[in-house]
Amino acid sequence: MKSLKIGFGLLVAVLIFLFVPLPYYITYPGEATTIEEFMTVEGGDKEPGELKMVTISQRRATPLWLVGSWFTPFTEASPASRYLYDGESEADYERRQELLMSSSQQAAIQYAYELADADVTVTYDGMYVSAPITGSLAANVLKPGDIITALDGQSFASRLDFIERVASFEAGDEVSVTLERDGREREVDTLIQPIDRSGDRVGLGIYEPLPVQDVRTDPDVSFELTNVGGPSAGLMFTLEIFDQLTPGDLTGGAVIAGTGTVDELGNVGPIGGAWQKIVAADEAGASVFFVPAGSNYDEAMESLDRLESDIEVVPVKTVEEAIDYLESMN
Repeated sequence: MKSLKIGFGLLVAVLIFLFVPLPYYITYPGEATTIEEFMTVEGGDKEPGELKMVTISQRRATPLWLVGSWFTPFTEASPASRYLYDGESEADYERRQELLMSSSQQAAIQYAYELADADVTVTYDGMYVSAPITGSLAANVLKPGDIITALDGQSFASRLDFIERVASFEAGDEVSVTLERDGREREVDTLIQPIDRSGDRVGLGIYEPLPVQDVRTDPDVSFELTNVGGPSAGLMFTLEIFDQLTPGDLTGGAVIAGTGTVDELGNVGPIGGAWQKIVAADEAGASVFFVPAGSNYDEAMESLDRLESDIEVVPVKTVEEAIDYLESMN
């Protein structure tokens, strides 16, 4: 009987070690994927060169994966709070990542078509609330999934218009928020709040508001990408769309990888995991790795020293800087 109890205890310990989730996420280099494999501009030119998006892989930690991360190069364990907002479930987090990916594609389409002087029309419906900041006044009246359609009865023409409207208020101002929730329109009142210690910047008290919009183009563009979330492929989406819309091969026949968010004005923004994504780019045989200028570039260069690779790491602040670099190569 005693040996049976010991055996059962060992079995439970092994199962816990293998399968019980911990409040950590493990991240490690993912893959570099050629964008034209899942994105097509109708009638667009597909050339011999390749523009690749890069990802990091992520999974919830178990004791086994946590221990393994300590000994695996370019692998990191981080508290779940680094990824999940306060009170946000994993399902909400996955939904937010899907929306960030969709928003990234829309911004890439909008800017690439404008840059290529092609037809694009954007119909703006409002701002999606990823989540209200815990402890903020907005948390009393707003919920994840709400779509804000007006402030004080006035709608917005774009995401930038929304940001400017919010910034026009002062901390403590009362504002009436018109929103859609569960298919019904309602109005709630809240106060504008400071979002930094100086009090100079103000906001509604929500995380990461995302535009809800419909982007129509001529020619049509389509994405068939699944199981990938987040906004970090925006730069490479933009380059691929622009390349298919315009004559010639932007890559000059080379394999080009990169990462970075993009907005509707073509600005390239920071992302997470640049030090891991360069590993995926190098393994894919890329000769150039675009990365947002600043801290992302610094961390990518630190990984480059460990990789002993010849890949060229190029920091960029805008899409046009990346295009200029590629054209100078050719």
